[in-house]
Amino acid sequence: MLKPAVNRDTVSGEALFILRNLRENGRLGRSNKLADVKAALEPSVSLEFDSYFFFLRKFHYIAMDREAQLKLTDQGERVVDGDALDKFTLEVGEFFADQILGEDEATQAGDELGVLLPPPPPDAEDAELARALAPPPIPLPPSRGSRTALPSVDPVIPPMPSVAPMSAPAASAAASMPSITSPLSSSMPPPAASPAAPATPKGIELDMRYQKFDPIGSGPLGTVFKGRFNSLGLDICIKELKDIFGYFSFLQRGEVLKRLKKELCAQAQVRHSGIAQIVDQNVDSARPYFVVELLRGSLKEKLEAGGGKGVPVPHALRWFLQLAYGLRAAHTSGLTHHNLKPENILFDSYGNAKLADFGLGRVIEVDAAKGMPQVFMGTGGMVYMAPELIGRAKEAGPSADVYGLGILLYEMLTGQIPGRRSAMPSEVNSDAPSGMDSIFDKMTQDRKEQRYPDIDAMLEDVYKAFPDKEYLEKGDLVLSSDPQLG
Repeated sequence: MLKPAVNRDTVSGEALFILRNLRENGRLGRSNKLADVKAALEPSVSLEFDSYFFFLRKFHYIAMDREAQLKLTDQGERVVDGDALDKFTLEVGEFFADQILGEDEATQAGDELGVLLPPPPPDAEDAELARALAPPPIPLPPSRGSRTALPSVDPVIPPMPSVAPMSAPAASAAASMPSITSPLSSSMPPPAASPAAPATPKGIELDMRYQKFDPIGSGPLGTVFKGRFNSLGLDICIKELKDIFGYFSFLQRGEVLKRLKKELCAQAQVRHSGIAQIVDQNVDSARPYFVVELLRGSLKEKLEAGGGKGVPVPHALRWFLQLAYGLRAAHTSGLTHHNLKPENILFDSYGNAKLADFGLGRVIEVDAAKGMPQVFMGTGGMVYMAPELIGRAKEAGPSADVYGLGILLYEMLTGQIPGRRSAMPSEVNSDAPSGMDSIFDKMTQDRKEQRYPDIDAMLEDVYKAFPDKEYLEKGDLVLSSDPQLG
C-alpha cells in the first residue's frame, strides 16, 4: 500500500498551523469547539484531522474541556511562540512514523512514478506564510481520491512519426494530379456552433452513490441537504450528523456511532406511510450521514404559517391519525420515538405527515458506565416530553409517545402549547370537535397510570367519540393525494 506523499516537515508545519489557528480563534472570540475547528481546518491539512488532534493531545499541546472547547496548554503556547520547535518536530516524526515518508522515501516514490514531488518547506513558519500568501485554489469537481494522493501528471503526447520525403518521380506524379474540390465547399457557410447544453447542477459526491446539494434545514445535531441518488436519478435528503461529536470527546466517538447505527437500522426496518423511510446510512465516514426519502417542510413551518392559530382542523385531525398509526407501527416493532416535536414531523409532496428522527435522543443520553456525559440539546422539545422522559426514567415506553402526540394535537388545533390549567381544545377553537377534549386530556396526564398506556387504547376512544364515523373505521388511514397540500 502506497504511503501518503507527505514528510515530517509538512506534517509538523500543519500541526503548528492548527495550534496557531486555535490561539487566533481564542484571541478573536471565535469558537474553538472541536467540531467547528475540524470542519474549518480539515480541508487545509494533508492527513486526517483526527490524527493531528490525537497527536496534540497526547503530547499535551492542547486540552479540551467538557464542552469540547479546545485551548492551548502552556507547552502549546511556547511552541507557537517559536520555542522547542526541534522537539516538536521530533515528536511529530515519532507519532506519525507510519503515515509519513522520509526524504529518501519521498524521492524514491517520486522517481518510481515519474513525478516530481514538491520539496518540503524550509521550516514551519515559511510553510504557513506560503499558505497565507498563495492565491485561492481553483475549484475542482469533487473526487473521492485521497487528499494525500500523489499529484497527477499530464499525459505526454508522443510526437507524430516522421514521414520520409517522396522520391522525385512520386513528387512529380503527385503534383500532376488534379485537386478535387467539393462544389459546395466555396458556397457553404461555416457550420454554426451548436447551442451549449444546459449545465447540470453538480453537488458534492458521497461514496460514489449520492450527490449533496444545498442545505435545506439544520438542527443541534447536524444539517439536512437536498441530494440525489445517482444510479436512479432520485431526489433524496441527506442528513449529516457531524455536529453530534462537538458534544463528546473522541474517546466517546465509538459509543456514539454504535448507538447512532442501531437507531438508524431500527427505523429503517419499520415500513409505514406514517414514518419517514431511511434509505441508507454511513456512520463510519468522517462526517456520519444517513439518507432519507425527500420530504418537503415540517409541522413547525406549517404552525408558523398559521400565525399562532394552529392549522385547519381537517388537516390537524388527518395528520393526528397518520402520526398515531405511524407510532403504532413503530411500537409494534419495539421502536419508540421519545423525541416528538414539530421539527420531527415532516410532509411528503401530497401533504401526508411522517415521523422522522426516531431515537436520536437515545444516541446522546447519559450513561455514566460508558463515560457518556449528560447532554441537553436545547429546550425546544422539552414541552413535548412526558415527565418520565425528563426524569430520564429507564422504563419510559409507548405511553411517553402518547403524551407527546397529545401535546402536538393541542398545538395543531389551537396554535398554543397547553399548560396545566389550559382550556380544552374546543374551548380555544370552536371548530375543534369537542369529542377530542377528553381524549387530549387523558393523553397528557402527568402520571403514567392515568394516561393511555398505548396508541391502541387511545384510538379506541377516538372512534367511540365519533359514532357517525366522520373519521372512518378503526385501522383506516386517510392519505392525501392532493399535491397542493405538500
